[in-house]
Amino acid sequence: MKKILNQQDMRDLNLNSVLRLIRHAGPITRRRIEAALDLSWGAVSGATATLLQGGYIKEVKATEVAGAGRTPVALVINPDDHFILGLDVNRSGLSGVVTDLTGCVLLRTKADPTAVTRDQWIKEIAALTERLLHFAKGKTVLAIGVAMQGAVDAEHGISVRFPADGWENVPLAEILSQRFGLPVFLEHDPDCILYAASADRELRDAILLRIDKGTGMAVMLDGKIFKRFGAFELGFTVQNGHTLDDRITTRGIATAAGCSFAEAVAAAKAGDPHKAALFDALADDLATAMTNVAQLFNVNEFLLCGNMMSCKELFWKRLLAAMGGLSVDETDVELAAVGAALLAAARHKIRFE
Repeated sequence: MKKILNQQDMRDLNLNSVLRLIRHAGPITRRRIEAALDLSWGAVSGATATLLQGGYIKEVKATEVAGAGRTPVALVINPDDHFILGLDVNRSGLSGVVTDLTGCVLLRTKADPTAVTRDQWIKEIAALTERLLHFAKGKTVLAIGVAMQGAVDAEHGISVRFPADGWENVPLAEILSQRFGLPVFLEHDPDCILYAASADRELRDAILLRIDKGTGMAVMLDGKIFKRFGAFELGFTVQNGHTLDDRITTRGIATAAGCSFAEAVAAAKAGDPHKAALFDALADDLATAMTNVAQLFNVNEFLLCGNMMSCKELFWKRLLAAMGGLSVDETDVELAAVGAALLAAARHKIRFE
């Protein structure tokens, strides 16, 4: 059934549209907001007055001067209040950030997880969240964003699958929301990294691969993250009788080498031909997979990140040589927590009181 928007709904919609525009385009004048959003002057004035009163934004002198007269006043996000927490939950490590509404990182912290079971993981995630909240004490925290490894139902805040004992269909967003009294938004970790990377690189069409103990994939088309539950499980695809995860991940390399990943890397760097061949095979198999993905989505720009990039000198040159004219670059896996915060800021809605 189509929802009928009442006056309160329209005011809330305008308020969040104005805030979103200031986040992305500030400093920006009220006249430019009026033109960009096609709102009435009264709607813009009401929304900006509420945002100013609430401390979400502040006024600054505009850089441009429209002819003679007073220098116009512009609006920017207030960086001194209204924070967002971002977490990255991955069995390779836990990390968290406190950001303002523009994604500027005010605090970054990490933790080495020791958890094995579902309840142990939730306890460690909550402990990291408490550390972030302690830093933001006395400020207004609006929401928490969580970048989650594994299968994620982002719409309902459910972590469907994660490599922990007893972890299945865990309503993590609800669990954290009830504990901390804040809205919590769950996202797939590669989506978060690509979303944050796109803010710096102005990407329109790109594929991101996070290669750790498993392979995560995110797709951006026409500037938007393409989302579908259960899609893009590239690591489960099969090449030459093996899944891609068996050939290109830290776990796969360790299994094939018969030793730890760190030992395999050290041996390959020391000239061990058997260990070096594993990284040659990684480059070949990864190039094949990426080339096929590029054809399927008609995308020629790739970003790679994850723990595998710590030894990229063992496979990077061979990978690039096999990629033809496709663009391949590295990005920072630590953007996961930042992207989670940015997506939480975008999904969180404030109300016109």
